[in-house]
Amino acid sequence: MRALSLRSLVLAALIVPALAACSGGDGDAGEGSGTAAKASQSESQEAAEWRAALEEELGTDTFDFAALQQAAAADCARTDAAAWTVELALSGDLSTSDLTRVGLEHACEDVVPAFDEAVATVEQAADPLDLVCGPGVELPAEAALTADLVCSNR
Repeated sequence: MRALSLRSLVLAALIVPALAACSGGDGDAGEGSGTAAKASQSESQEAAEWRAALEEELGTDTFDFAALQQAAAADCARTDAAAWTVELALSGDLSTSDLTRVGLEHACEDVVPAFDEAVATVEQAADPLDLVCGPGVELPAEAALTADLVCSNR
């Protein structure tokens, strides 16, 4: 009988801490989940601010926010003014640059100065395609393929 009682105590000693951990039992676990909740709330706040900026820029609340976030993430890969100049010159249209800028401001603020410099360069060019189609222009391989197509149909 005594062995049965000892087994029950050992079993209880093993199960109680496990159950407490599963239910968030001690204060440390609560603090950890509080930190996660704060991070989630902060992320939600940032997304809400980004969404509001897009609504203001577009003049509507009907847009694909996830697609715009993905586009901004891809845009963050262009970190220098030269890459942005090529991208903007090849696009042939600066009308979406304000929308792109909003995405950069929220996704990767450090890229905004390079983007602004490129926008100014393209705006000042008499023909933006001269920036990518002119003689002696060296472009990255991916941009060169697009430039060849655009420049040949000029």
